[in-house]
This record gives sequence, C-alpha cells and structure tokens, in this order.
Amino acid sequence: MALLAVLMVVFLLTLLGMTSMQLAGQEIVGASALQEERLAHHAAEAAVDVVMGWFHDPSLFSQGVEPTWLAKRQVNAQGDPSYFDAQGRAQFVGTGTSPDVVFDAANPQHDRLLNDPQTGWFKSLKGLARILKLRVYGATRPGLLCTVEVTAGAGHASRVTKTLSVEFGAYAVPALHAPIQSGMLGSESAQSRSNSVFAHWGDLVVRGAAYFPRPEEVPVKSGLAPVTGQAYVEMTHREDRWLNIRLGGAAYFAQLPAEEWPGIPLSLHSHQDPVPGIKADQWDYDSLKRMAKQFGQYYGMDREGLLYAGGLIQPGLGRPAAEVFASKGPGDHRGLIFVDTLDGTSPRSDNLGTIVLDQEYAEGLFIVNAHVLWKTGAYGKPVPALSPPPEGQQSLGTRVPVQLHGIHLQGVLYVAGDVRYAGHLKAYGGVVAQGAIVDGTNGSGMLEVWYNHDLRDGLVQGLPLVFVAPGSWQSKT
Repeated sequence: MALLAVLMVVFLLTLLGMTSMQLAGQEIVGASALQEERLAHHAAEAAVDVVMGWFHDPSLFSQGVEPTWLAKRQVNAQGDPSYFDAQGRAQFVGTGTSPDVVFDAANPQHDRLLNDPQTGWFKSLKGLARILKLRVYGATRPGLLCTVEVTAGAGHASRVTKTLSVEFGAYAVPALHAPIQSGMLGSESAQSRSNSVFAHWGDLVVRGAAYFPRPEEVPVKSGLAPVTGQAYVEMTHREDRWLNIRLGGAAYFAQLPAEEWPGIPLSLHSHQDPVPGIKADQWDYDSLKRMAKQFGQYYGMDREGLLYAGGLIQPGLGRPAAEVFASKGPGDHRGLIFVDTLDGTSPRSDNLGTIVLDQEYAEGLFIVNAHVLWKTGAYGKPVPALSPPPEGQQSLGTRVPVQLHGIHLQGVLYVAGDVRYAGHLKAYGGVVAQGAIVDGTNGSGMLEVWYNHDLRDGLVQGLPLVFVAPGSWQSKT
C-alpha cells in the first residue's frame, strides 16, 4: 500500500510538472506573439508619422523616387497651388484596390526603398520590424486629403502582420507671392534717404505710391547677379536675379517724382493700377483666426500693446509682444501666432492697437492685427536658406543653398496696419503690411527681406501642412 501511494504521488507530480511545462511553453509562445504584434503595430504607426513628415519636407523622400505625389498639383479658386481644385476635390482619387501610390516589399526594388538598413526610408526600425506595404489613395470623407494605409510585419519571416489605415486632412495655409508687400512705402514727410526697403529673390509690391532714396541706391534686376547671402549695402553693385518693383501708384526718389531723375531701374514698374493691376496677397482674417485657435496660439491685446493668451484680458497677465514672438535660434519656431484687434472683430482703422517688437530673432507665422514698431534687438542669427529656382524651373536641385547672416525674422510677418522699422532689419520669408511700411528713424533704417520660395506653395516652417483626421484610425490584423 505504501509503494502504491508513492507511485501515485510520483505520477501526479510528473503529470503536474508536464502540464506546467506545457503551459509555460504556451505562455512563451503567446507572449512572443503578443510582442511581435505590438512591434508590428508600433512600426505601422511610425510609418504613418514618416509619411506625414514627407508632406512637410519632401526632401526626406528624395532617395530613388521623385516625390511628385507629395506636391500640390491642383489650383484652388485663388489660383494658388493646392491639394484641392477650385471645386474642393482632392488630388488623391484612387481606391483601396487601385491606389494612387503603392510600395510593396514583394518588389525587391521597393523593399530596398522601404527596409534597407542603411538607406531605407524606415531604417530607424533597426530590423525589429519591416514595412511590407505602403499605399496612398483617396479619402472616404469629403474635404479630406487622402488615406494612408501601412502594413508592417514582425517576427521570423514577418509572420505577424498589422495594417493601419488613417486619413489625412490638409490645412489651407495661404500662399505668399512676394517677399515685401504693402499699401504704401514711406510717406511724403520722410527724409530723402528714408524707406530703404528692398527685397532679395522676389518682388516688392506696393499698392500705392513708394518713396525711395536716390535711384543709384535702388537694386536692379540682372540675370548675371551672383546668388549670395550679402546685404545690398555689402555689394559693389546692387543687383538681384529675381527682383521686380511693382507699384500701383507713383515712384518718388529723394522726394522728387521719378520723371525728374535719369537712370531709373528698368525693373521698376509704376502706375500699374488699375491696368494691368497689382496682385497683393489678402489673407482672410476669419480663416487665420480659426486656424490659430485650432493648432496655433491666439492672443488678445490691450491698448498698451500687451498680449493675453486665449484672448481674455486680465490685469497682470499681459506679456510684451517681443517676449511672445522671440525664438532662441533657428529651429525654435513659434508656429502660428495670431494677435487680434482691440475689440476682437475684423481689422478697421479704429480698432488697431500698436505692439513693439525688439527681440533678436523670431521664427514662425505672425499675424498681427495692429500697427507694429519693429526695432533691431541685436545682430540677429545665421540662417541657412535656399534661393528660388531659375525662372521656368521648379526642381529642388536648381535652388542654391546660401547662408544668411544677421537674420531677425524667419517666416512671415503679416500686419493689418502700418509697420515702422528702426535699424537694419533682415528677414528670410516675407513681410506684408496692409498699411504703410515706413522708416521710423528719419532715414537711418533699412529693411531687407530674402524671399523663401516655399511660401509660394503655402509652406511655412513650423506650421503643420497635413493632420490626422479625428476618428479615422483603423487597425487590421
């Protein structure tokens, strides 16, 4: 009986041990499968983020394939490049069975583009997972841009796969066609050397009259001009390849009409309004205000020029505009900052306050529904820049990289009122004033703006171009 009891105990212990081993093995397999499933899921999510980055910076997609599908191929109702046509139809029209863009790792060439550990688009996955398929096609909901579908695999021979589908929308960031635009340049009361406001790499557009220094100080347009980061005061001959000066009214040099001066630059065109007309960019107040409240920074202002986040004016919480706008250096972009009028309604002559900008450097898109006094805070920052492409070309490879020195603003300053400048201010991007741009220092100031050609397509550093539509994430196994 004792022997039988011992044998029974041994049998039960053996059975229990074998069961435990089997369960442990199943747990290991299950845990491994769960880990691989999570790896595949996170890899697909990362791939979606990479595709979104391509829209914001197509140069990241430059290896081996032309990123034409990332460009704005339609023309909107305003005649600007857009992802949507004048009727609001997106440029992506494919379906899940017939996508606009497809990359499949079953194709060896596509597999290298997707997963090569040294040069592949998704090399950051470091072999933990592979992207098996990437497809882009039309969105299912009207008003959205496209659907991005990614299939990722993990584990031995990618035995566990995960497919994520998400829809992108696009923000309607307005285009800027000229680096300097204003209603008037200078005033009759300015000194003879005042209003040294000049553009590099693009047009200077004034809807009314413009007051310049002497004609020999005005840059001329020349196809042989070198492409450098030099300011005009540093040049032996002031010239630029892309500069045209277009005025709706008359041109005055040292307070005298242009007709009284010889040697007026041929690139200066006055009396263009009403025929053939002056095209100046008019950005919509309500649309930009909605965008700022959605993904930017919205500020109200008081009569002392202090700004209040969210638009609620509370004593003691106001901040100087220069503090709000200031960036530490290139790459520290402020995004979209919208400063509202005194009463929070569309800008008029009687609801515009005044803000003072004296920061060393600012980077972003600044919409100011006020008058601006812009003073030189310090030397500025060095900024890398790309010239526009030669006329008639659009390839990124034809744009010349240069280094700009002493830049105080990178991006766009759009002002509903007047801009008064003091000191030698430099910007890379655009400066627009619906009112006048005037030297506030009786002739000793200068404003120079190098045009960022990306603004023609509504591309502003720090602003999202596309976004993930809420509720559009779908996961498949």
